[in-house]
Amino acid sequence: MALGVDDALLETGSLLALVAALAVSAAVLVWLDDGSRLDPLRERFVLGVPWGTVTVVAGLVAVYYLLQGGGRAGGPVVQGFRSWSVWYPQGVLLSSFAHASESHLTGNVFGTLAFAPLVEYIWRHHPEGATRIQHPLARIGVFVLGVVVVGLAGALFVPGAVIGFSGVVFALAGFALVVRPLTTVLALVGIRAVRLLYRAATDPVVLAEARPRFVSPSWADIALQGHLFGALVGILLAVSLLRLRDRRPPLRRVFFAALVFAVVQSLYAIYWFLGADEFVLFQAAGAAGVLLFATLVGVATRPADRRPRVGPPLATVAVALLAAVVALLAVTGLAYSVVSVSPGEAVTDGVEVRDYTVAYVDDTENQYVAALDIPGVGSPLSATTSGVVVTSDRRDVWGLATSAGRLAFDGGTTVTVGGASWRETVSVDRTQWSFLDGNTTFRVEAFHDGETHLLHTDTPAVSDARVDGTNVSISPTAEGYDLVVGDDSATLFRGPVPATNQTVTVGTLSFERVEDSLLVRYGDTELRLAEFSRSQRDRQ
Repeated sequence: MALGVDDALLETGSLLALVAALAVSAAVLVWLDDGSRLDPLRERFVLGVPWGTVTVVAGLVAVYYLLQGGGRAGGPVVQGFRSWSVWYPQGVLLSSFAHASESHLTGNVFGTLAFAPLVEYIWRHHPEGATRIQHPLARIGVFVLGVVVVGLAGALFVPGAVIGFSGVVFALAGFALVVRPLTTVLALVGIRAVRLLYRAATDPVVLAEARPRFVSPSWADIALQGHLFGALVGILLAVSLLRLRDRRPPLRRVFFAALVFAVVQSLYAIYWFLGADEFVLFQAAGAAGVLLFATLVGVATRPADRRPRVGPPLATVAVALLAAVVALLAVTGLAYSVVSVSPGEAVTDGVEVRDYTVAYVDDTENQYVAALDIPGVGSPLSATTSGVVVTSDRRDVWGLATSAGRLAFDGGTTVTVGGASWRETVSVDRTQWSFLDGNTTFRVEAFHDGETHLLHTDTPAVSDARVDGTNVSISPTAEGYDLVVGDDSATLFRGPVPATNQTVTVGTLSFERVEDSLLVRYGDTELRLAEFSRSQRDRQ
């Protein structure tokens, strides 16, 4: 009960207030504004509705919930829908239309609703003048087909194992910002309004409290290469259309729209991996790139026949530079799409689910990043990974499912593997013993099909404190954890850490487990020595 009011009553009242506000706003727009403003929609769209956009959004929702299993226990299948290789057709065909989570899906749906109608409006269901494609249904089909083709191009040519519709959203936005620059900027603002309404409708009252969270940098989750590829493809297509129709938008408007779009959509986020949960952001280089991007886009819309005193037309140079970036990304992406990826020697003791293997790696080279091998040069890229990984020889899959840092924070994770016609889940749990001086050790286990699999044991943790001249350490084993007590010359005791409310005596020392704490007693002195962190399954 919040604020002394029944939760259900509070939520119902909040939703009614939202509906009433929407109704009043709609009434004002319909009754007091000029109704003729809707005429262009009816002139360009069948019944005034962007049916191509509606079809695309319905397709995205269908892929996520029907093929990936979104909304089911364990979440959607993710690794099986990434564009790992041309030898894995399912990934290439569906990766651009699949998503990693419900929030990922809704974010791209909002972007599609913001930009796709603009592009569809420019394309029109009812063509202006004589064109080869006259029938409205055929033109709607061509629009949807164009969206699908851009998605397939991203799956093939964008470097990295792509998943998500954002590359196509950026292509739609890139097309729109060249042809309708100011409208595109308004659409960026409109996305925020729509998201607010969506959050208000789905969570009318939010109760929150301060609590620790595992947070990675927001820019570290951005697939910059996919976004840039999509935006440039859309921009180049729009420039071609403008030249075909002999139209030129004001350069200042295009520059402003491109700059605002690039900043709002984080095209400045040039980063790389320093470790499992460490990243470096090249912020100054990214800011310079954003300015250069906006300048080139603006210049590319200028007439190609306007030549400077020396050299080719600036518009031609700008288009060539933008096309060169697309070509560079495409060559790199295609190169990754045709190489074979092996699990590597570090992937051992994993859980095998058909052709998949779920394993834990510690500070291991990412086999997918390092898969590209240039003769005489070797692999140009390298990155180390720690955490739960999913591999598959048949699908050329090698991907991080949960980082080591997040696994330690959450105490466990669920990994869902499969394809369009099947799915299985693997539960992964992590436990940890931590001495009060900070030294820790941990174990990682997986549970699948009623069986337990040990995935990883860390090196023993040794306490910095000495009690009565002895050293104390905790060592993970196949069965659990061992308590090891010794002096400088020999091991005095080695055996399982005491169970709850149990005691082990070693010479003058007494070790007792109280709940999740390990205590040591020496004479009249009692010290809390170490703390146990339970797994996710134990906490539930």
